[in-house]
Amino acid sequence: MGRRWTGVILDQLRSGALRFNELRERIPRITDAMLSQRLKELELAGVVERVVTVARPVEVRYTLTGIGSRLGPVLDAVKVWSADWAAHQAGEPG
Repeated sequence: MGRRWTGVILDQLRSGALRFNELRERIPRITDAMLSQRLKELELAGVVERVVTVARPVEVRYTLTGIGSRLGPVLDAVKVWSADWAAHQAGEPG
């Protein structure tokens, strides 16, 4: 999870299965190559599943596996921590 963009990708997939272009639209600053690389890494780690439909046209969707779904509380905690850290860096009390 420590690699750039991984947490953002996982967070987006929490809402359900998404196609590559849907992920790309939701994460505008990521390049196609980086998104593809991270999805492959997450798939190899067993956190994301690549699902290909047999219907025409063929459709590829990415979804969290069972173990990937269990990362939800971790992602939530990281979001809270990062907001606190950003506020601290800005000199806000807290």
